[in-house]
Amino acid sequence: MCQDKPFCVFSETGPLKQVMLHRPGNELNRLTISNMSDLLFDDLIWLEQAQREHDEFAGLLRREGCEVLYFNECLAKVLEDKEVRESLIKSVFMLECLDRHLSEGLAEVFMDLPSIDLASHLISGYSKKEASSLFKSSLSLISKVENGGDFVIHPIPNLYFQRDPAMTVGCGIVIGQMTYEVRRREPLYWKYITNHHPRFKGMEIIFGDAPDEVWPHKVEGGDLLVLSDHAMAIGVSQRTAPTTAQRIGKKLALNTPIRKIFAFEIPRERYCMHLDTVFTMLDKDVFSIFPTVTKVLKVWEMDYDDNGTLLSIKQAHQWKEAIANELGFDKIRVIEMKGKDQAETDREQWHDGCNTLAVAPGKVVTYNRNLMSNKLLRDNGIEVLELNGPELGRGRGGPRCMTMPLNRAPVK
Repeated sequence: MCQDKPFCVFSETGPLKQVMLHRPGNELNRLTISNMSDLLFDDLIWLEQAQREHDEFAGLLRREGCEVLYFNECLAKVLEDKEVRESLIKSVFMLECLDRHLSEGLAEVFMDLPSIDLASHLISGYSKKEASSLFKSSLSLISKVENGGDFVIHPIPNLYFQRDPAMTVGCGIVIGQMTYEVRRREPLYWKYITNHHPRFKGMEIIFGDAPDEVWPHKVEGGDLLVLSDHAMAIGVSQRTAPTTAQRIGKKLALNTPIRKIFAFEIPRERYCMHLDTVFTMLDKDVFSIFPTVTKVLKVWEMDYDDNGTLLSIKQAHQWKEAIANELGFDKIRVIEMKGKDQAETDREQWHDGCNTLAVAPGKVVTYNRNLMSNKLLRDNGIEVLELNGPELGRGRGGPRCMTMPLNRAPVK
């Protein structure tokens, strides 16, 4: 179906063949007690331990036959081209609202840096103090005022959650439009990688590259679940707007065989910031769900024709039956991730018990701290590969959050 394309994803559970990860770097050392909330973190993270855990994760995926690409290396590769480098630097400065003097001074330095070093700086950021040592001009108010923040280029510590800024669907990529300003450079970098990295040659951007497909048309990859080659689930959530879900449905209908969208309306709360924090696919006919969300969950069916025209919207009161019918099964199994009491249920969900990453049908990666959830999965016939991730998990994301699948084999 994607024979002439480098990457292809038409399921959530097909054997994982290639994935993009970002190994946490110095951007996590930028977190402080005073700024961690603004940077969307609830706690400080021990970088060296997080890196060890991430290396273990990458090793687990490789043992499962998956090729691991690293985001910083891909970014460095596109920065080797002088024109691309200059264009990206200008785009970064625009997003950071830097004045002309500061921009010119930093650009002169950035154009001469080795590509891998520049990629690192564009991710970990530049403090005002660091920037002031790079150029001699004193004509920058940004660099002098104290109430403008500590950085001229802000760090992006959420980048190790690669699921959110981009998502492979079919033979193309949906570029995220991030809810919070602190993450808006992430999809910019992904756009440059998609358009200029040789491994991505031939990949089309399905959504996120047009002038009318930018914020506030917000969408993050944690809300996108590829159910099959003809159906998709999209969370309407704290991070993905209903108008964007509808627009993506249109673009998918125009660019892929997908014609059916199941829009999952979930609470706009941090505990279920994305659909994949409360609902994931474990096998071709098996799902997990955080039971508390079922009390308020609404699911809407949207049907499109080949021209991307929306034909109908209706509430799927019997959404399990509707999904089973769409996937060609008499029924699907939905495992409620329920503990012995509400406290245990909530604790496991907060610790990413529902955020499973399928590496093959019926075979998922989870954090080893989710004792109840992992036992429940095994009791229901799911093979569980446990990852040690106490530091990684402090960022409020699990194995699925940390991966951007690039290629999955078909589900047999």
